[in-house]
Amino acid sequence: MLQIYTSYRCGVCSNEFILLSEEMDKMRKERYITCPYCNSKKVQKIKVTDNLKECMNERVYKRIGGAIKQITY
Repeated sequence: MLQIYTSYRCGVCSNEFILLSEEMDKMRKERYITCPYCNSKKVQKIKVTDNLKECMNERVYKRIGGAIKQITY
């Protein structure tokens, strides 16, 4: 199956975010990924999967103002 989603974790703030694998493949090699929460370059790739629920089942998410946000404990 085609792996669509890639899950990343920030090394500084420990938040997770999910990006599309296709967009990351199209990105030029000299570019880098930063955390959308704290702009840190210390990002680790966690999981690549074709199901979005598999990426999201390890963390707690809540709908706030129409957007899904990660809740940290």
